[in-house]
Amino acid sequence: MDETHQEENPSAHRSFHPDKHAPAKGPGRTVSKEESGNPHGTPSKSTGRRGQEQSKGSGNKGMHDLGPRGRSQRPSGTKDASASTGVDPHDPPGTRGAG
Repeated sequence: MDETHQEENPSAHRSFHPDKHAPAKGPGRTVSKEESGNPHGTPSKSTGRRGQEQSKGSGNKGMHDLGPRGRSQRPSGTKDASASTGVDPHDPPGTRGAG
């Protein structure tokens, strides 16, 4: 029972020595006419604001900046019912008149 026996595993040797055991590479792939150039069209310029710019105060109604928080100093904030687009928005309890 104390003896350890390890069986021969030839596939392990092949896996770690592909240069000796793998077949030769085939011909390369041919690029079609449709794929040549830029198949996705011309890139467009983004007109949206970056996250860093948005965090500097959106100026949107109902949004309240609370400044950076925690070790990461990520921007934080809250919103009240006036920032909602729901059917019957209500402020969370305890926030009436705040702002």
